[in-house]
Amino acid sequence: MSHASPRAEALAARWKTPDGQRRREQLIESGLRGPWREVLAGFPGTEALGDNLGDLRGIDLTQEEFPGADLVRARLDGAQLEDCGLQDARLELATLSGASLRQARLERANLSACVALETCWNDAFLEGAVLTASNLARGSFRRAHLRDARLDRATLFKADSRNADLRDASLFLCDLEEALLTCARFDPPRVYPYGYRDFASEARRQGYPSFIEPFILVCGMRGRSMALLGLRTQEDLLHIEAGVDASSDLDAELCAMLKASDWRLHLLAAVAMVLGGAGASPLTALWNRLDVWSPVLAQLTVALLLRDPDFESHVRDRMRAASPTRLESGSPHMSEVRACLVWGHHLRTTATCLPTVGGRGSVEDAHRWLLRLHELVAPRIQVGWHFTSRPCVSDGVVMARR
Repeated sequence: MSHASPRAEALAARWKTPDGQRRREQLIESGLRGPWREVLAGFPGTEALGDNLGDLRGIDLTQEEFPGADLVRARLDGAQLEDCGLQDARLELATLSGASLRQARLERANLSACVALETCWNDAFLEGAVLTASNLARGSFRRAHLRDARLDRATLFKADSRNADLRDASLFLCDLEEALLTCARFDPPRVYPYGYRDFASEARRQGYPSFIEPFILVCGMRGRSMALLGLRTQEDLLHIEAGVDASSDLDAELCAMLKASDWRLHLLAAVAMVLGGAGASPLTALWNRLDVWSPVLAQLTVALLLRDPDFESHVRDRMRAASPTRLESGSPHMSEVRACLVWGHHLRTTATCLPTVGGRGSVEDAHRWLLRLHELVAPRIQVGWHFTSRPCVSDGVVMARR
């Protein structure tokens, strides 16, 4: 969602004045039914809307209850309506652009022909709602409950509808161009292309069903796995994040993917761990996979660096171990693993910023992958990482590979 403009901030600020607070309380008492628009007569900003007195732009009505509200043609641009009760409300021709309706309850509400650009509907309850002919472009419907909703002729251009429940929803002539629908639920369930049906069956048998669609979208097409190795697009991360959200037992699914022989599943698990975290079991599984090598050892090292609180002690144990599966230096593959772990150990114990790495190979791959994660992953996720240093201001520091 875009940051609020100065105009939007001014519209929200008027509700925080004593006059705005008084009018807001009167609106709440009215339940937004009957002649509630009279309360707004003379309110700053309303003159810009001409004869439309339903100026609720920028208002904060979080957790308020307005069942059956009359909001026809109301202007709710930038309004905060999170966890708001709007069951059976009338919002035909309303404008909700930039508003937040996260977890709002809009069962059976009528939003026909409304305009809601870049609006947040995450986790909203819209069962049986009517959104016919509405412009919902670039909105976020993540995990939204849209069962039995009517979206005929609606525009969902570039909308983020990952993990949305669209079972029994009517989508006749709905514009879904460039919309994200990863792990969305449909009834009947989505049918995968013929070439991926064996993989889907295997994924269910082996215990990682939530990542069927992310795998197909991110790794299934020719060349896409290489794009994920370089983290070329943020969209790949969004697909994998949908798998994380869809999983009812993320740790078990991560372990199942790391036990597989396909390195693409190892890579998918590493990204899922970076985005969604991991418990003790998948962390152990990831260390075990690294001990026997993987073509994506650089990415696995970064996932451990970011998510394992005991990363340093695990590295020290492996530096001292004599077993060939514990980084025996005689193996060329294990030499690469050792180099990556030494690099990660330096970052966790010594580095105050992320220095430039010289040379080529797995350490350089790990370094570049970590830089791209810092660029592409949302700050709310990075807060949970155990290594969050940014690139050094000066690029003069070069780490030698060992």
